Amino acid sequence: MRKLQISEILKSIYGQIAGGGNTGCGCAPSANCCGPSSESQTTSSPLTEYSAQDVEKQSISSGIRNAQALPKVLNVDLLVIDLNVCKRCVPTGDQLRSAVNLLAPVAEALEIDLRYHEIVVQTPAEAKAHALLTSPTIRLNGRDIAHDIRESECESCGDLTENNTSVDCREWHYRGMVYFAAPIPMLVEAIMGAILNIDELPPVVSAPLEELPENLQRYFDNKKQTGGSSCCA
Repeated sequence: MRKLQISEILKSIYGQIAGGGNTGCGCAPSANCCGPSSESQTTSSPLTEYSAQDVEKQSISSGIRNAQALPKVLNVDLLVIDLNVCKRCVPTGDQLRSAVNLLAPVAEALEIDLRYHEIVVQTPAEAKAHALLTSPTIRLNGRDIAHDIRESECESCGDLTENNTSVDCREWHYRGMVYFAAPIPMLVEAIMGAILNIDELPPVVSAPLEELPENLQRYFDNKKQTGGSSCCA
């Protein structure tokens, strides 16, 4: 019964993701939020499909655990400096929530506690405490889902500085394409991979930073002092 249930869940997930021509947000590819950047013309490859057999292996492993073992937890953390204005942070947050919702039934079937957190960092001290190197950042049990950091200018964040300071935000490279917001297929692959390898991914906490990256420090130094939240850098 569980094997059939998981198989149907996976079919539903891949059907929802592969149904459209974009990667999950509905924005035009040329929009300055989640569409691919014009600097790459490579066609994206299909989403990696995890089979029901892959998930069943994890299910069997879960079933033979010691009854007294601690529950398995997968923390999905989004770290940003704004979730209201930034044309990269906002759609990335929307698509990450969609990916988590898609995979919640799989995690539940495997008895994994899937926890989603949004952390809005508003000061240099908070950024250092959370070891924030770029915004937006997505971590799975404390680990950045991207292997490197690539940034480009984000005009929406520059508008939130006193003197229209040049501010860079994260961009996402996935299967030969460059995106201003993390695409849903990339997020599903990363979270699904963590679910299937949960025993190898215990939660970790990054050590606080002594100094911020120059880009983030420049943003905070020039940020408009308002009562509202700020944008990402």
